[in-house]
Amino acid sequence: MADAWILHPDYRTPPAPTDADFPPGPWRHPDCGQIMNGTYERPLPKLRTEVVTVWYGYALSRWRGPRMPRFSSPMVSAWNPVLAQGLAAAPGTPTPYRDELWCDRWIAEALLYGRKPYGAFTLPADEALRWCGKSGGTSLIYHARTEDDELVRVVAGTSERYAQLFDLDALIADYREALPGELAEPEVRALEEHRSCSPALRYVLCEDAEALFAQAPLSVRGLTLGYPPRETATRIAAHVTSGAAT
Repeated sequence: MADAWILHPDYRTPPAPTDADFPPGPWRHPDCGQIMNGTYERPLPKLRTEVVTVWYGYALSRWRGPRMPRFSSPMVSAWNPVLAQGLAAAPGTPTPYRDELWCDRWIAEALLYGRKPYGAFTLPADEALRWCGKSGGTSLIYHARTEDDELVRVVAGTSERYAQLFDLDALIADYREALPGELAEPEVRALEEHRSCSPALRYVLCEDAEALFAQAPLSVRGLTLGYPPRETATRIAAHVTSGAAT
């Protein structure tokens, strides 16, 4: 099952449970039998790759896509979509998510520590206010609104420009190699259009920011959330194959 998997260390990996009675999952290193915990990758034929995120032996996500070898960023991680959305590879899989606000708290912290360039979360008012106070020493700009008497919705993004945050030339070259021209070029144009603006300017400091972000091209949405472009490229191809709009 885990033949030729290579571990890519990532500080986002949730810690293993401390409960001695919590059984580990089935994913083990083939050479030593050690419990797998982290992001693992293995090459596939035809310049493709397979990536799995594993928590204490349990797979939380697993996908295949193009290798896209030129682009990398400390703000992009296979864990970002998993932990922000509370993903699990199969129903009933044990996960590190302790309660219904776990993912919101993770997003809030990831934004503060530069692990994501943009995100939205909903927290109790006292927690949201503490977060707003901590964000003062960062490059984050946020918009907050009351959801009800107890919860506050926060949309936040960095004020740094996309061209400062990411190697867009490398990313564009990867998209052009990973996708057919008719799929790659609209995404390339969208990325080029974002060079001189920032996530905060484009998707926080505007009217109906979240709705506008939801309508952005997939390459922009994925990058802005810190999701792996390889995973996004797979989604772009799948959307076209299924007839869905990108």
